[in-house]
Amino acid sequence: MKNAVSAGIGNPAFQQHANGVTGVAGVVFVAENPSDHHIFLKAFAGVSDLKATSAGITIDTPRGEIQVMDPAAYRLHLAVEPPDTSRGMRLAAIRFAVRDLNLAREKAGASAKEHMGKLIVAPAAAHGAALVFER
Repeated sequence: MKNAVSAGIGNPAFQQHANGVTGVAGVVFVAENPSDHHIFLKAFAGVSDLKATSAGITIDTPRGEIQVMDPAAYRLHLAVEPPDTSRGMRLAAIRFAVRDLNLAREKAGASAKEHMGKLIVAPAAAHGAALVFER
């Protein structure tokens, strides 16, 4: 059995992405009432603080933000339709940090559109969750 180094895990060459992604900035969930999920998410993330806004809640973690938005805020911030929340909170987007938004736009092609300084690939083109590229 190969060890992690020989399998390429931790190898900087395998951490280079043609679209310029440098890491995951966070995830976005959608729920009818985002604050209903704060206890679960704080326990899940192991973080005690959160920010509440009119758009929803945000939890800062060492590995990125966890955001929960209501459907209207999701539509406003990402300019795509939110997922169906009739059965509860749903993962709706993955946010990626990029060095160069122009490079990400070039690699994403026609499936991406720019909105509020971010490049967004709609959920239908990304297997169910929007892909958000941001500086």
